[in-house]
Amino acid sequence: MVFRFVLFCLLVGLSTGVRAVDLNVFPSTFEDKRRHVVTLPKVVDESRFMVELMPGRVEQVDCNPRSYQAKLRREVLVGWGYPYFVLSDLEPAKSNRKACPETAKRRRFVRVRGENLMLPYASGTPLVVFLPPGFDLKYRIWRADKNYSNARIK
Repeated sequence: MVFRFVLFCLLVGLSTGVRAVDLNVFPSTFEDKRRHVVTLPKVVDESRFMVELMPGRVEQVDCNPRSYQAKLRREVLVGWGYPYFVLSDLEPAKSNRKACPETAKRRRFVRVRGENLMLPYASGTPLVVFLPPGFDLKYRIWRADKNYSNARIK
């Protein structure tokens, strides 16, 4: 009986709240960029959480560190008030171009680094991010500890 109740609560939680925003109100493409969507689960205290967006793409790389630089621009959907984000001004970051002893290249996820990639946690609306073609969106959730620490006076 308890299992049925838990299953019912889980199904009700998945069917309401998080998916209340219809994704059809967002364009599927924007400025030749593709739409990526992150749907966050409901948590008790959302003020303790943050979402780190990690756009990037898989490339053949050598031993030199690689990345891209860009800004994540926040826009608001006119008429609805829902926020969405657009990755703009994408350019390769400077590399040190050191000589690599091994000649074989390997496939690796090359991240975009830049401003505004850490966002507040909001499960009520999906995170809609528009990225250039060929780029994927990864993300991770950061959680703050419940305990506070006191600084010492010196």
